[in-house]
Amino acid sequence: MPARTPEPAEAYKAAIRELWRGAGAASLVGLFLNVLHLAMPLYTIQIYDRVISTRNFDTLIALTAIVGLLLLFQAALDYLRSRIFTVLASRVAARLGRPVMEAAVETTLRHGAAVAGSAMRDLGEFRSFIASGAIALPCDLAVTPLFLVVLYLLHPLYGVIGLVGALLLTATSIAIEILARRPAARANAAAGAVQIETAAAIRHAEAISAMGMLPAVATRWSRAQARALDDIERGRGVAKALAAFARMLRVALQIAVVCAGATLVVNGHVSPGTIIAAAVITARVLLPFEQLIEGWRQWLDAFGATARLRELLERGAAGRSRAPVTVATPTLVVDRLTYVPPGQDRPLLRNVSFRLDPGEMVGVVGPSGAGKSTFARLVVGLWAPTQGGVYLDGQSTFAHERGSFGQAVGYLPQDPGLLDGRVRENIARFRDADMADIVAAARLAGVHEMIGRLPEGYETRLADGGARLSGGQRQRLALARALFGEPKLLVLDEPNSALDAEGEAALIAALEAARARGAAILVVAQRLSVLNRADRLVILREGVVTQVGDRAEVLATLAPRRPNRDAVRGPAPVAAIAEARP
Repeated sequence: MPARTPEPAEAYKAAIRELWRGAGAASLVGLFLNVLHLAMPLYTIQIYDRVISTRNFDTLIALTAIVGLLLLFQAALDYLRSRIFTVLASRVAARLGRPVMEAAVETTLRHGAAVAGSAMRDLGEFRSFIASGAIALPCDLAVTPLFLVVLYLLHPLYGVIGLVGALLLTATSIAIEILARRPAARANAAAGAVQIETAAAIRHAEAISAMGMLPAVATRWSRAQARALDDIERGRGVAKALAAFARMLRVALQIAVVCAGATLVVNGHVSPGTIIAAAVITARVLLPFEQLIEGWRQWLDAFGATARLRELLERGAAGRSRAPVTVATPTLVVDRLTYVPPGQDRPLLRNVSFRLDPGEMVGVVGPSGAGKSTFARLVVGLWAPTQGGVYLDGQSTFAHERGSFGQAVGYLPQDPGLLDGRVRENIARFRDADMADIVAAARLAGVHEMIGRLPEGYETRLADGGARLSGGQRQRLALARALFGEPKLLVLDEPNSALDAEGEAALIAALEAARARGAAILVVAQRLSVLNRADRLVILREGVVTQVGDRAEVLATLAPRRPNRDAVRGPAPVAAIAEARP
C-alpha cells in the first residue's frame, strides 16, 4: 500500500518555505554582488587622481590587476545568483506540479476544463518569475542607500541628484500601475476568452468542417481576437509611453550628474575623477528603479498567481482523504443519496438508496435526463453528495483516497476518455505495470486481436485521445482499462453504446468473468443485451428510484405496458420500458 500523500496545502507551504530559503541565499549573494559594482567607479577615481596626475604606471598596473580580479569575482557571483534562481524555480515547480495538477483535475469536475489550463498557466508564470531573477528586485532596491551614501560622500550634490532620480522613477512606476491596471485586466480576460474559444474550435474541428461552420466560426474568432488585441494595445500603449519617459529621465539624470560634476570641478570642490565615478554610481542607483517599472507588474502577477494556486490547492481536494485504504469487500451501499449541482436549486437525484453485493450485477435504466450518468459519477466519487452518501466497503467513495480507490474500481464513462499516449499506457492507467497484466485486460475486453492490427500494436501512440479510432474501438480500449487489475467494483455507463455484436459479446463475457471472481458490477445501459444478465434492475425517473427489484420481476411488471411483448426480450432500447408506469 503506498504511503500517505501530503496535503496540497502542506505542499504549498513547503514550496513557499523553500522559496524563501533560496531567495535568502540569493539575496546574500546579491549583497556582495552589488557591493562589487563600486569597484569600477572607485577604480576610475584612482586613475584620474593618482595615475594621470603622477604618471605612475606601476600604480596603474596594480589597480588594473585588482579591479580585474574583482570583475572576475563579480561575474562568478552573478552566475551563482542566476543559477540559484534557476534551480529554485525548478524545485518549487516540482513541489507544486503534482498537487496543482491533482487539484486542477478535481476542481475541473465541478467548475469546467478552463480551471485546469488556468492553474497550469499560473504555475508556469510563477516558475518563470522566479527563474527570470525578477524576485531579486527587492534586494537590489535594498542596496540603493549604500550607493546614495557613496554619492553623498563624493559630494552632497551628487547624492541629491541620485535621490531625486530614484523618487521620480518610483513615481513613474506607480503611475504606470494606476493607469495600466484596468486595461491590462481587460486584456488578460479577453486573451483568456480567445484562448478558450480557440481550444473549443480545435476540439470540435470535425463537426465544424463537416457542416460548413468554419467561415462563421473563423469570423467570430477573428472579431474576438481583434477585441483582445485592442485591449492589449491600449494597456501596452500607456505602459510603453511611461517606460520611454523613464528611460529618458535616467539619461537626463546622468547628464545632470556630469554637468554638476563639471561645475564642482571648475569651482575646485571635487576632483575630476568623481565625475565619471558619480555618473556610473548614479546609473547603478537608478537601474533597479527603472527595472521596478516592469518588475512591479511581474511581482503583482506573481502574487496573483500564487494566491490562485493556494486557493486551488485548498479547494481542489476538499473532503478527500490522503491516507490509502484497502478495499477488502466490494459491498456498495447507496444511502439516501441526494445531489444538487453547484449554483442550482433543483436536485438531479433525490433520496436514492440501494445495496450492491459482491458477485452481483445491477442495471440502472431510465429515460434521458433521469440522472443515470450523474448517479454513476457519484458512485465513483467524482462529485460530493449534497445529502446522504455512497459507501464502498464502509468508506465514502467521494472521500476515499484516489490511488487506493482506483486500484479497487474500474470505471467506463460515456465518453471513453482515452489520453494521449501509447495503447499499453492507456490500458494500464499510466501506471508501471507488467505487460502480462496489460495483455490479460485486453484479452478480457476482447481487444487483443484488434490492438494487434494497429500500426505498432500495444506501442501505438494515441493522439487526440484516439481520435483516429472508431467509436467502438475507443470504447473497447476504455473497457480494457476499466478491467485492468481485476477491480472489485465495476461501474459502466452505456458500455455498449458504440459496440457491434462482436463487441457486445466480448463485453458480456468480461462481465460474467468479473462476476465469477466476486466483483460487484453496476451498469447504466439502454440496450437489453447487457441488462438481460443483470441480477436486479433499478428504474430512475427524474432523479427518483421508482422501482428496484429482481430483473425478471421488474421486466414482468413493466412489459404489459408495451405494445409488443416480444420486444422486451430483444436487443431493443429500454427507454420506453423506463417510461412505463409501474
